[in-house]
Amino acid sequence: MKQMLITVGTTNFDILITALDNEEFYLLLEKNGFTKLILQIGNTGTYTPSVFKTLKLKSLEVEVVKLVPKFEDFIKSSEYVISHCGAGTILEGLKNKVKLIVVTNPTLMDNHQLELAEPLYKQNYILLIKNIKTIIEELKSMITGEFKLNQYPDFNYDAIPNLIYEMLDI
Repeated sequence: MKQMLITVGTTNFDILITALDNEEFYLLLEKNGFTKLILQIGNTGTYTPSVFKTLKLKSLEVEVVKLVPKFEDFIKSSEYVISHCGAGTILEGLKNKVKLIVVTNPTLMDNHQLELAEPLYKQNYILLIKNIKTIIEELKSMITGEFKLNQYPDFNYDAIPNLIYEMLDI
């Protein structure tokens, strides 16, 4: 099963959900073998995707939810994750080796999300979308293999405890 998760976290990011709720997006996924799409629209999201309901999709199942229970399980079972630029979501995506497409929300705190996303993008660990109008074209280049990501190195869970021990001279 080829799955994609779109997540906005707990916040409202209707711009992202609206940009993807169109025929071109759903048909792109179906054409490229996706069988499941989960659209997580957030607690405060006001836009509910509906275009997929009018399409005759043969193999793509679309599910719309406010919040995703057992979030890490959904990330692990997804090949692609399109996400707001939340640090937790990015870390989960990198840790679980999914193809991560990150969309910054410029309306939040002076666009602080770029501080996290740009270094990861420059090292080719994520696809960074700064202009929501280009998301489908950029996503298409990733799905077709034209744009490839580097695999993020495995997490070293001992690094922080070892650093603390070193600082305490233990």
